Amino acid sequence: MKWKGILIGGCALVGLMFMSQSAVSAQTPSLLEQAEKLIGTPYHKGGTDPKTGFDASGFIQYVYKTSETFDLPRKVIDQYQIGKKVSWDKAQPGDLVYFRSLEETKDIPTHVALYAGNNQVIHITLSQGVVKTDVSKSKYWTDRFYAVKRLPGTQEISDDPLVKDALTYLGIPYEFGGADPKTGFDCSGFLQYLFEKSLGIYLPRSAEQQWIVGEKVALDDIRPGDFVFFSNTYKPGISHVGMYIGGDRFIHASRSESVTISYLSESYWREKWTGAKRLTDLELAKEDPIVSKAATYIGEVPYVKGGTNPKEGFDTAGFTQYVYQEVLGIELPRYASGQVKAGTPVKRSELQPGDLVFFSGTSLMPAIYAGSNQVIHVTVSNGVVLTNMKTSTYWKDKYETAVRIKK
Repeated sequence: MKWKGILIGGCALVGLMFMSQSAVSAQTPSLLEQAEKLIGTPYHKGGTDPKTGFDASGFIQYVYKTSETFDLPRKVIDQYQIGKKVSWDKAQPGDLVYFRSLEETKDIPTHVALYAGNNQVIHITLSQGVVKTDVSKSKYWTDRFYAVKRLPGTQEISDDPLVKDALTYLGIPYEFGGADPKTGFDCSGFLQYLFEKSLGIYLPRSAEQQWIVGEKVALDDIRPGDFVFFSNTYKPGISHVGMYIGGDRFIHASRSESVTISYLSESYWREKWTGAKRLTDLELAKEDPIVSKAATYIGEVPYVKGGTNPKEGFDTAGFTQYVYQEVLGIELPRYASGQVKAGTPVKRSELQPGDLVFFSGTSLMPAIYAGSNQVIHVTVSNGVVLTNMKTSTYWKDKYETAVRIKK
């Protein structure tokens, strides 16, 4: 049976045809079988699982995810952004069929269903829950038809080792201030932990600080491993960060969903979008032997007053003295006041890995420059640490001077 073109949202939908479709594709039986099993499940606003019930997009998301077919966004409007549009007469089992509300003034889909072949869709309704409907026999749904979309055959996720490592943390719970999988992550803590464990790159702690470092990247040039930043999520300004993994998706620690995957094209994230940065250039300059040696003590050796070796711990000048002695056989003076006089002064703009950088405080505090505005040094509270001089709210204003020791 052929229906005349109808006007939907101000545009003519020509040639909407209800004709016999072939049997369910051999590639989608598990998807449709899963949907069939859920027939009778009640409607529940905001529902995403069969125990509590589903709403329209929650049902589709659940079916695709549990059949390991495709990981879809949560909202109808965002699911609609995925895939390519096909005409009704070309619809295949597994395609998504979208409908709109006649009362809605905006030209947007508000309901989604799974095409099951032979003009039928499986979807959820407020009154009957999950049902199978023959659209060709329902004027209600025919009048509200919006479009058919076909999802890609495979969902693109980069095979980059960093992305693979990130995916192993899916499901780790959200914990504000968290930076450890044992207790949970917040957004910046997750990426800080990931980059340190996978790449040996030590990132600043907060999303705002991570935004300051790295190379800015245009959205068209984004690639897996780049950071994506968002503003005004729970506070004004930059407040959330994730990592791009390919296929319009990014992995992040969500305040509501733990470590999860979302789409950049989702309406919420589009509205909050700030920009992308490439942070893989923040690797320590380990080709320099001083930096390479100093880096082995990061997070491993505590502060000890008067400490001059890794077995007992270091104080600030004891650390720099020890590293230079071990690597180059150069015996620096015991204290910072002497170390600052042992080399040639260097401008901050001309720093090289291995230079000594000095910060002001109750006394002069030395550090080893490690490249990319980073220094390795000792703090009373955390022992040997890596600090980004550009982003650290504490250290960036305490820079005093730098010297280069003749090697």
